[in-house]
Amino acid sequence: MSKVLLEIDLPESVAGTSLEKKLREVFSRQALEQAVIRLYRQREISTETGANLLEMPLYEFIGFLGENKVSVFDFTDDEWQSELEKANGGKS
Repeated sequence: MSKVLLEIDLPESVAGTSLEKKLREVFSRQALEQAVIRLYRQREISTETGANLLEMPLYEFIGFLGENKVSVFDFTDDEWQSELEKANGGKS
C-alpha cells in the first residue's frame, strides 16, 4: 500500500500524548473514507473499487455508503419515472 502525507496542525497540548496517536489514526481513516466517497459520487470508481480501497466486503461498503447518505442507485430522471410507473402497475 502506498502512502500519502497529510499535514494537519494539532494543538501543542496533545503533542506526544496518546490522544495525538488516536487523532492521527482517525484523521488517516477519515481522509481515505471521504476521498473514496467523493470519487464514488463523481463516478470515478465502482462499488467494487471503493470496497477494495477501504478493505471491506462489498456488502459492508454498500452499507457504508448508505450511512453516509450516498445512493448506490444511479438512475436518470427518466429511469426513475419508469421505475415509479412499474411500481404503480403502469400508472403515472
